[in-house]
Amino acid sequence: MAQTINIVIDKTSQYLDWTNSLANNLAGYMAKKGKEKVNVKVTNDVGSEKSTPLLVVLDDSILANQKLLKELQPHMENNSVLVLEPTMINHQIPSFFSVLKKFEFYLYDNLENSIVRTGHAKQGRLGAEYWAKLFDLSNALLNSAKEKNKASTVKIFIAETGIDLMMDRYNLMRDLRESGAEIYPKTPLSGDASKQEEEVKRILQEVDYSVHLFGSSFDEFELMKHCNLLASQIAIERSEGKNPLRRFVWLPLGLKLSEEKKLAYEQLKRDYDALHGAELIQAPLETLKTLIYNDISRSMDRNNEGGESFEDCVYVINEVAHASDAEKVEKELNALGVKTVRSAFDKDDMDILARHKRILRECAGCILFYPGNNPMWIKSTMDDIVKSPGYGRKTAYKSIGLISPKDIDGMNQRFDNYAHIDSSKKLNQDSLQTFVQRLS
Repeated sequence: MAQTINIVIDKTSQYLDWTNSLANNLAGYMAKKGKEKVNVKVTNDVGSEKSTPLLVVLDDSILANQKLLKELQPHMENNSVLVLEPTMINHQIPSFFSVLKKFEFYLYDNLENSIVRTGHAKQGRLGAEYWAKLFDLSNALLNSAKEKNKASTVKIFIAETGIDLMMDRYNLMRDLRESGAEIYPKTPLSGDASKQEEEVKRILQEVDYSVHLFGSSFDEFELMKHCNLLASQIAIERSEGKNPLRRFVWLPLGLKLSEEKKLAYEQLKRDYDALHGAELIQAPLETLKTLIYNDISRSMDRNNEGGESFEDCVYVINEVAHASDAEKVEKELNALGVKTVRSAFDKDDMDILARHKRILRECAGCILFYPGNNPMWIKSTMDDIVKSPGYGRKTAYKSIGLISPKDIDGMNQRFDNYAHIDSSKKLNQDSLQTFVQRLS
């Protein structure tokens, strides 16, 4: 039976023709990658079937359609709702969009302060960016379909927080979800206090982790404190079992608090009953992510001893279009006795992004194969390497290499132990020696 993917768009949208064109391109692309027919349907109706992958065209028309937005909200729990952005939205969007993965089909020119849409029939960079984004979208949809048949190994409850930390909460939810964790609550909690407490207790009995974020907003402090106390009580109940509840309580750095609030926080920090089993962290958000990733990694290592490890590997990173050339690089490194792992795009054993983050967390070094025609890709990849401590990386990379026709400004400043390998010259073992020597 053919898979069906719905693209929801407001019926008054100016991007209807653009969406129909994208639907045709996506259907063909996914059929080619997945080896079976895919129906991509453009619709103005959200529908009730939550297992169907759902794409949403985000523009001013849909933001003005309150009825459609309300119908969209229950679908957020299925974790396969993706957002298509044909242009930049310059004003505030509903908060539930913040946890969703977005695919931008436009480029922003900083010099001209203008937005240019990419397109399947456009030449040069605008065409290349369109097809690269369609590739990412098709991967996300294919992986989403695989994940539905596979139970998540980690379940995390991220408690509701004050308005000042709402974006931090969304940021944390998005990163953990993209790394393969199942995030709770999946839908907004009940507005009724007694029902909400029962829902939270039920969730806390099921999850592996609970995370509580405390900021400077005091309106929600008592509710947040009560939710944290519930988690502490459940942690005590589960402490003697095989699956204890692991907890994190986070306060950002630089909180500006009145004397009353300072006193309330000091009391919270010293309240053993409210902090049972919790690690209290006052640090940047990336530090919190690192601690969670590290704990998950240690837990998985205990449960999967003898599994695949990337600790002694060099990660050869490439775009799918350059897979065959990157394979040659891998063979040259192998001939020098270097163990390698390379970018994968259609692996069945794990989600592509989760695998990418795990390798960056564990590998000894990275070498980027970049012919020089996709600046967005190289920037994104460099950013991933820089952000690797946020994925749980504990040590610096031994060696970072770039194989390209010319060096890129700023690489020496961003990365220690950096080497540029000129791809306009013949690539062989001699040209890789500087990179390899730094691994030892």
